[in-house]
Amino acid sequence: MIKIKLEKNRSGKIIFKLKLDDKDKSNIFFRRALMEARTIKGNSRYEYEVPLRFFVPICNNVEKENIVLDKKSLLSYLEFSDYYDENYYTDVDATAKYMKKWREEGCPNIYRITIDKDTYEIVKEVIFKKNKIVLRDFDL
Repeated sequence: MIKIKLEKNRSGKIIFKLKLDDKDKSNIFFRRALMEARTIKGNSRYEYEVPLRFFVPICNNVEKENIVLDKKSLLSYLEFSDYYDENYYTDVDATAKYMKKWREEGCPNIYRITIDKDTYEIVKEVIFKKNKIVLRDFDL
């Protein structure tokens, strides 16, 4: 059983929390995510804080019967990455600060990632993209 929660912290960053059973920890698919994850100490229901870029691959490659989404989890967020997919920028809403960062990175496509709370299906759709400017040559 895999428990998942997406939440927003005080600074506005989206946090992906994960709890795995012992049998799932030995799965080769989770090893990369757990190597980059941070363990959560204290009396939390979740064991790991995983980078958000692992959310879509984990949800798409795990059987839907084994996933449990927290009731208080975020159900959608916005995401874009730089040209080399080195840095990912995420937010819940398209704020002025987020859109400024988008223009600085060259206006790549911004995706809305939405998870259905009943079927755990993930939908990734483009909501912002760079407009193409076409210049015509006019004879005067």
